[in-house]
This record gives sequence, C-alpha cells and structure tokens, in this order.
Amino acid sequence: MALLIAVAVACGMWGGIGNPIDVALIRDGISARGAGPFPTAAGLFLNYVGGAPATISLLVIGAAMLYFRGHRRDAAWFAGIVIVGRGLVEAIKLAVHRARPALDPHPVVTHSLSFPSAHAANSMIVFPALALFFVRPAHRPVAMAAAVLASLVVGASRPLLGVHWPSDVVAGWAIGAAWLTLAWSIAERSVADQLHHDIVGGHGPAIVKQ
Repeated sequence: MALLIAVAVACGMWGGIGNPIDVALIRDGISARGAGPFPTAAGLFLNYVGGAPATISLLVIGAAMLYFRGHRRDAAWFAGIVIVGRGLVEAIKLAVHRARPALDPHPVVTHSLSFPSAHAANSMIVFPALALFFVRPAHRPVAMAAAVLASLVVGASRPLLGVHWPSDVVAGWAIGAAWLTLAWSIAERSVADQLHHDIVGGHGPAIVKQ
C-alpha cells in the first residue's frame, strides 16, 4: 500500500501541463480521435461506464442486495467503503487543485478539477469491491482480475478523451487501490467470525475470512 501512495504522490508532484510525457500522451489521444469515430465513441461509452451515475447505481444496488438479504453489517461496510472513497478523491482534488488539460475542445463537458481522475479511482474502488463482497473466495481471483481490468480500461479512456492527464489516471488507480486495500482489511477482520455462503442464495454473510 505504501508503494501505491508513493505513486500517487509522485503523480501529484510531477504530472500535469509541465510534464512532457503527460502532454505527449494527451496529444496522442487527440490524434487517435482525429483518425476516426471509433476512439471517441468508445471513450464516451466508457465515460458513462465509470462515471458517477453508474458507480453510484452500483453502490445503491449492491448495498440494497446485501441489506435485504440480511447482511446489514456487510451492506454498511460496502456502502461506507465506496462513499468514503469517493469523498477522499474529491478532497484530494481540492487539495491539489490541478487544472484539466485544455489542448483541444474535447468531447466531454467537465466541471471538476483534474487530479486525481475520479473515473479511475472510483472504478478501482467499486468494481473490485463488488468482487470482494459478492464472489466466493475460490472464484475471487478471477473476479478481481476482471474488475481491475475494467477499471484500467475506464481509466485509459480519460486521456484519450483529453479530459485528464495520464498522471491523474495513474494516481486515481493508485489511490483507489490503496483505499480499498486498507478498508477491506479492516472490514474483513470485523466479520472474520462469520461463515461464508453464496450471497445470491441469501444464506449467509458476503464477507469471509481468507
């Protein structure tokens, strides 16, 4: 987790308009969008997949499923992890106060600050959290790999659209992963005495001791 935090700090210190790698990759995204309609269409689709409406919907649905199947403590943990994670991302945005790229008229309207990427951070929290809370331990590595891959794809679309510096995205992934690692370790210990059952069947707790 310390390495993830170090990566985020480094991205915050040296990324942005003054970083030639950030600028070059944004220009590559501009060129890719100019080459044909598909990159822009794919980026806009992923903009919604990793955006606030989608991730908040997953939060509400996931917490509701846990709650109404009798896993109230798990529902509280799941909701708390996601909500606090979102708040942490917004607090860091205000603290760093980095402006978004403005190298071209990108196809997405943005109003918030740039660092870190909320799409990258929140997807790295929500998608793996779903795997942790809803998938049996035997199948969890595959589910976690798929969840992380989905977050990586969502994050990669942000420089393509020209709305985030690549360092914003890398920091978002690192912050999301660090927060989820810490929060899950606490949540798992708090329910280590519960027995695991398939959450779909509604027979037992979703969080299990490894």
